[in-house]
Amino acid sequence: MKPFRILLVPVLMLSIGLAQAADKPEITLDQAVAQVRRETGGKVLAADSMRVGRREVIYRIKVITPAGVVKVIQIKTELKEKR
Repeated sequence: MKPFRILLVPVLMLSIGLAQAADKPEITLDQAVAQVRRETGGKVLAADSMRVGRREVIYRIKVITPAGVVKVIQIKTELKEKR
């Protein structure tokens, strides 16, 4: 039974590492919020992220422009491997 445990630990560690390898989006939510602020000149009211499938994240950012118009802007980003 002991040899099985010795083999199991490295296999579990490797599988956890592989599962986390593709969890880093190209841009972060904070970066997307900063981008929307720059592009609209407005005030961000809310921001959230939604994972779509295995390779894509959509950031939804609600902003009020200087003209008083409320907009919801979506920014899509793909997940890439951590290195």
